Amino acid sequence: MMSGVDQTQFQDVLRLGLGRAILYARLHDLREFREVILDACLHCYSYDIQCEGTRGMYMYDLVGCLPDKNFYYAEVLKSLAGSGDDWDAAQRFHFAACLAFDGNEVARQAMYASYAPGPRMGELIGIDFLKMDGIKGLLFVAEKIGALLMVKPEEVDEGYLLSQSLEICGEQSTWDALRDAGATNSAIEKYRLFAADSSRHPTGAPYRPPEVPSLKYQQLLNDLPTNKPYLLWKWGERASDEELELAAKGLLAAKDSKHQLAHLRIFARRRFPLDVNALLALAEIEQDRVGFAAVKALTNVSHPAVRALAFRMNDTRARWRGSAVDLVAQNYEDGDHRIILRWFQEEEDRETLHSLGMDLIDFWERHPDEETEVPMMRSLYEKGPCSVCRKRAVTRLSERGALTDQLRAECAWDANSEIRDLVS
Repeated sequence: MMSGVDQTQFQDVLRLGLGRAILYARLHDLREFREVILDACLHCYSYDIQCEGTRGMYMYDLVGCLPDKNFYYAEVLKSLAGSGDDWDAAQRFHFAACLAFDGNEVARQAMYASYAPGPRMGELIGIDFLKMDGIKGLLFVAEKIGALLMVKPEEVDEGYLLSQSLEICGEQSTWDALRDAGATNSAIEKYRLFAADSSRHPTGAPYRPPEVPSLKYQQLLNDLPTNKPYLLWKWGERASDEELELAAKGLLAAKDSKHQLAHLRIFARRRFPLDVNALLALAEIEQDRVGFAAVKALTNVSHPAVRALAFRMNDTRARWRGSAVDLVAQNYEDGDHRIILRWFQEEEDRETLHSLGMDLIDFWERHPDEETEVPMMRSLYEKGPCSVCRKRAVTRLSERGALTDQLRAECAWDANSEIRDLVS
């Protein structure tokens, strides 16, 4: 639990989305933190937004604890108009939707008056209208999205609204409503036609890549899919030892960063079969992600020089130091648990923290150490910028019987709803 925190400390906890910010708000006067709280209401600070979603509900829960909550409500509703087409807009509308779900008619009206969707976030924001008002909300959003489809059909992210309506309102009711409304409303009809086409050809269908993995190296070389790293990984995974050696020689012969990067991706999941010094030299290159791809290839190599690279990357604050844990995992020695835990605890860069954090749990699973596992999980909980990784830590702490009552109380108010569910 926090006590006597300053504005910076409170902001850090708030941006991480830890439940202790809400528990603290229940017991303390936060008027001096007004700017920090309002900023977190109006801007989405989720680290991995695609996976985590917005912090709308979390901020609504926090503001609801405050005696001046009406100030924040008014500011969020005022911000809806012209809020744009990004994750900040999605968070503001979801905050307003939380108000509306609790019976605030002013919030509901403000949402309807302010909704001017863009092609990226229009449907995501529109889901709240569907949840508020069912078919009526669907048709309201469908008309707006349909108007966008008339002018920017290639730019509109479309399909999610339909899938949610089929689940919430039912298939028959959804299609009947769209068809009936579309008979007299050209924008809704445009949406209906696009939705029908999407349902026949769903973008979420399983991806079937070209048969690149079956190619010989020389065939692959003729048309390296440099913009499709997945295909190169798969080819490298399945290639024979002979073909893989040809690819390794091709890397040594590559003259530009484009071909170096493509060749390096082949070794993302297979051990590089030639002299490791070739990869070590490439790991020093920062442009065009060549160095990052070389470090990833080195995570499959057991060699003293690779272990030394991991320590040097951390000591020099190298750009790719977030992969150091993976390098050590392949070159493990007794005592490494405390070393890499210290690396994580001393790191301040969010991106590097996330990279290190994603690998910590895997490292302990690969090299079990009961004495340091719980401290590692607690550090990941405290410092990890991504709530998805935090969920992994909470899950493991719970399995180990190490989730204290204090942490459990915090988790009940975490920004990640799945963490809340874990302790409910």
